[in-house]
Amino acid sequence: QGTFDDWSGVAGALVRGQALGSCDAAVARGQGGTATVAVTFPTGFARHLYFAEGAFLRANATMSGVGTDTDWSGDGVQIFIREDDQRFELPVAFVYGPG
Repeated sequence: QGTFDDWSGVAGALVRGQALGSCDAAVARGQGGTATVAVTFPTGFARHLYFAEGAFLRANATMSGVGTDTDWSGDGVQIFIREDDQRFELPVAFVYGPG
């Protein structure tokens, strides 16, 4: 909806095999561990990542992928996501807000 709670830089890679680089990100947080993170790569390509109940759900479909080829994990500090050919590393505190 264009209303965000926080903005930050996050690590991301646009294509398979690419080293992680810096991307702009904005997060809109909801209740109960829900959040939407909009990540924009330096090329201008953007992807939305959706979270609910403290877990990654999916990403929006794009021309480069439908958002169903997904793998993710977390270590309590970072959330690691692979969605289609893109990869993202997001701080937990950025996604869900400070503890």
